[in-house]
Amino acid sequence: LLSSGALAARTIRAADPASEVTVAFMGLRVRGLQLTKHFLKVPNIRISHLCDIDDSVVGPTMKLIEEAGRPTPKVTRDYRTILDDPSVDGLVVATPDHWHALATVTACQAGKHVYVEKPISHNIVEGRLMVTAARRHHRIVQAGTQRRSSPNIAELTDFIQSGEIGPIHF
Repeated sequence: LLSSGALAARTIRAADPASEVTVAFMGLRVRGLQLTKHFLKVPNIRISHLCDIDDSVVGPTMKLIEEAGRPTPKVTRDYRTILDDPSVDGLVVATPDHWHALATVTACQAGKHVYVEKPISHNIVEGRLMVTAARRHHRIVQAGTQRRSSPNIAELTDFIQSGEIGPIHF
């Protein structure tokens, strides 16, 4: 993920890769907190907003940001305030699954790039709407796929592809 955050930073600001990229986080429980740790390792990313409807989960994320010596982000319960802020380049969506498609589509419409956690949608229709929004608004949308590159999954993939367990039907 760290490399994807750095890649996104370079891609968003291709004219000046050293410039700051401003992102907001939507969803701060377990995965949102984990993602914050990774994004804080990228020096030119500024976290401008934290968004969650549960006030009790804001504190741990805010503490991480403060301990990293980064500026204090704004806190909101309504992600639409993030979409209205022209200084925000991207939205990190780590909410419960049923928010992924709506947040991604509306963020693209608002001119934001998106990192969205898996699963990206509940069905193919939602997924197609996300792709359409990204293309129509010329936005970068990246989905979380870290498990595919973990060593144990790579080993399992090699094992399955070796044919040692016979033909795979499903």
